[in-house]
Amino acid sequence: MSAVTIERRALRFSAISAAVFAFSGLALGVASGSMTILFDSGYSLMSLALVVLSLWAHRCVQRPACGRYPFGRLTVEPLTVLLKGVMIGLVCLASLGAALWSLAHGGRTVSLDLALAFGVLNVVGCALSWGYLKRCAARVNAPLLAAEIRQWQMDTWLSAAVLIGFAVTFLLSLTPWAAWARFADPVMVLLIVGYFLPIPWRMNRDALREVMLATPGDALRQALIAQDTLAVAPENIRLAQVGSFMLLDIKLAKDELKDADSIVATLEQRCRQLELRPVTSITLT
Repeated sequence: MSAVTIERRALRFSAISAAVFAFSGLALGVASGSMTILFDSGYSLMSLALVVLSLWAHRCVQRPACGRYPFGRLTVEPLTVLLKGVMIGLVCLASLGAALWSLAHGGRTVSLDLALAFGVLNVVGCALSWGYLKRCAARVNAPLLAAEIRQWQMDTWLSAAVLIGFAVTFLLSLTPWAAWARFADPVMVLLIVGYFLPIPWRMNRDALREVMLATPGDALRQALIAQDTLAVAPENIRLAQVGSFMLLDIKLAKDELKDADSIVATLEQRCRQLELRPVTSITLT
């Protein structure tokens, strides 16, 4: 099975899973009155919208270059990841504001029976979805799939935190401090949002680096341009990773053109070993 097919199937699975969790969670969130469940379901609903965007981006980036896009659509992948990071950040900030508003107005009562049942099912379902996508990602190097895995990782830990929070709230309701249980739901949202806010920031940072054609990390650069077998100095090779593509620009003097074929073949072979698609150019100096 090709890498493209594996990635497409994984993204479709992610979309179906996100739809199931989003709509079932919204119904249970309204029924239980839990802001935490509504936040979790809203995140799943946003994930559904973003995975549909990922499927579109996956098809778009496979299209060949044309008159309107002579270099193809390489930046579609990092732009999609960037949009995902922005949307995740906005959901976190909106939930943060809602939780603060709830605390300021005396908390809220939650139907714990429904909340606990939702928590158990959500943890199991999210963990299974996350595990399946990780197995797919082990077979392909796909930035869009990696972004999906980060989303499901967030959703799994979020669901686990929600379940623990509801269990603590249930136990608290059985003690003389039961009146404080009203504040447990918004406090859980505050803790969860505070923990997850750095994740969209890192997604945006990495995606912006790719859009701006920044050089890749030292480890990847070293793997590609190790001097041992190349007939060109490493400083004469410019690299930029854009999604699953690796842009390579090789600066050669005219008397070095005889080595051009072997240099290009070696670099492109190393890219494919790292499951990156090379886009190579030569600049004469």
